[in-house]
Amino acid sequence: MGKNRALHDPIVARLRESHPLIQVVVGPRQVSKTTAVQAALRGRGIYETADSPLPLPASVIVEWWARAAAQADRILAIDEIQKIPGWSEVLKRLWDTTTPPLKVIVTGSSALLVEHGLHESLAGRFELLRAEHWNFAEAQNIFGLALAHFVEFGCYPGSLRFLCGNDTPEPFAPQAVERWSAYVRDAIVEPAIGRDLLQLRPVEQPALLRQLFGVAVSLPAQVVTLNKLHGALQGRGTLPTIKTYLHLLQAAFLVTGVEKYSPRPFRARQSSPKLIVHDNALLRAFERPVTAPLSPARFGHYFENAVGARFVEAGWNTFYWSERDKELDFVVLGPNGEKWAVEVKTTDVEERGLKALHGFCRLYPEFEPCLVSLSGPGRAGMRNLVPEDLLSLTRTTGTN
Repeated sequence: MGKNRALHDPIVARLRESHPLIQVVVGPRQVSKTTAVQAALRGRGIYETADSPLPLPASVIVEWWARAAAQADRILAIDEIQKIPGWSEVLKRLWDTTTPPLKVIVTGSSALLVEHGLHESLAGRFELLRAEHWNFAEAQNIFGLALAHFVEFGCYPGSLRFLCGNDTPEPFAPQAVERWSAYVRDAIVEPAIGRDLLQLRPVEQPALLRQLFGVAVSLPAQVVTLNKLHGALQGRGTLPTIKTYLHLLQAAFLVTGVEKYSPRPFRARQSSPKLIVHDNALLRAFERPVTAPLSPARFGHYFENAVGARFVEAGWNTFYWSERDKELDFVVLGPNGEKWAVEVKTTDVEERGLKALHGFCRLYPEFEPCLVSLSGPGRAGMRNLVPEDLLSLTRTTGTN
């Protein structure tokens, strides 16, 4: 499995400090958080995991802390710490009563870790490192994935051995796709929903949560009204319940409901969501039949979803826009003041296909019109985004 790129060096640097704050690594399952932490430790300190089917008692943190304190390195790393009830209160007490404190690294696979344990108990005592899903540059450099394969299959590093690894007789063949998809479903999605969500939050209708995820992966990069979502589900969940479950799927880095752009935030929050799945592996693994090739129209949804997911993962404020018969794929606000109106295309670009882009920019001239296309030359009078560059955005780099 590839070493998680943007995490390793910051962790190493902070472990060199005399008294670093608690280092909190948050991100989805199977993006190499653990690999990065273990590589940075280089065998030093105490490394433990809380990723157990049954929650561990908070007393184990006290035991692990005492063992780490007795070592010369005084380093404690705990994987998936959010699985331990009351972990933040115990960690706060130990941190505040140990002089000097240990060097502590904790990881978690849910944004709920940030919402609750950190800001409620550990304010001022931690630094946050965000682990993203792998972008195209990383997938290409480490695994040699072509752009089309990245768009279709995403990049969970641990899964690629079954799809195109050295032990795969025929990469991307039907048998390889079947084995890969089973791994994604069983080793990534099921733990993310069955453990990370159901252990962290009371969920009255787990079957409804799973159905909602199923609907999301079947409708990538599509605007879906909450009433339509409600009608597609077999359970009896209310609209507030569906909103709550969408929030949980976002907290697990699985699905984000992107809002419609409006200068007035309240109106944006009342809009129908555009469903963006955070990695296209989550789409492909649930296709039926899984070995069938994607139609051109379906691949177009995959490409649009990959673009939206990359903006979301890179920390850009991401919206869509629609008015009557016009729908603009994305409206994004970047970390360096970028204001882009983005149209996504996989086929030749015709002028009529850009009416939403032009209409939006007439209403909001402060936004720069942008086109990202897999086919044909760019268009004059707008920023033409290179797909490979756009799909390689990270939280620390931009694209020109």
